[in-house]
Amino acid sequence: MLVKRAAELERADTADALWQGTVETLNSVGIDHVIYLSVGADNDAPVVRCTLAGLYDRIPVHEDPFMAHFCRSYEILPIGVEFLDSHPRVTAEDRAFVEGAGARGFRVGMAVPMRLKGSARFGGFLLGCDLDRATFTARYMPRAEEFRLFCLIIHRRMEELSDVMTPPEPTSAASASEPPQRLPPAFDSLSPREREVIHLLAEGHSRGEAAQICNLSIHTVSDYAKAAYRKLGVRNRAQVAALLHAEDRDKR
Repeated sequence: MLVKRAAELERADTADALWQGTVETLNSVGIDHVIYLSVGADNDAPVVRCTLAGLYDRIPVHEDPFMAHFCRSYEILPIGVEFLDSHPRVTAEDRAFVEGAGARGFRVGMAVPMRLKGSARFGGFLLGCDLDRATFTARYMPRAEEFRLFCLIIHRRMEELSDVMTPPEPTSAASASEPPQRLPPAFDSLSPREREVIHLLAEGHSRGEAAQICNLSIHTVSDYAKAAYRKLGVRNRAQVAALLHAEDRDKR
């Protein structure tokens, strides 16, 4: 459900619309509070979206415990007041901040770090609610990878719409990621990123090459490809290529 909704939200044309849709989607599955943070390599150009009013009035974004401690890996970790004893490295200042979030209703949650391949920016999502530790763990942690993929798609689009992404170095391969000016009607159901990935694969690029061109992980490329195959009703790149060039054949 979350991944399907992310593909729809990826079409948002403003950061505000994307954020509103993201919050509504997560609220619908019981995540009451959502925080999105992203900064540059030097903790500059912060992008902050938060459903907890005033949370960052007293500290800069890069001093959030999540940014200071949890962004050093891609591991999804349980967070919040209910899990403070699981993170012994937190400082007194960190504890005060987490307790402040807890007083606003973010007592338990998960931290989902994000960093796009080829980008110096980093950050991620904090997803939380007011459940007890045991209930949250049983209900949401088994779905952690589903939440990760949802957040990755939203993060990529949020960075694009916030105009903070570092432009990739021009390469001969980069131009290959540009889809044909006209695609057959069957491709209308795909999101922009799905069309980009599927076009690269149909033109003979490996998933690894597509990942490098699109600044995505190979796992994310695979997820986009699977979603596109399902929407197109095909099983492999050869069948996609046949659809892609069907219009040209019809004109001959």
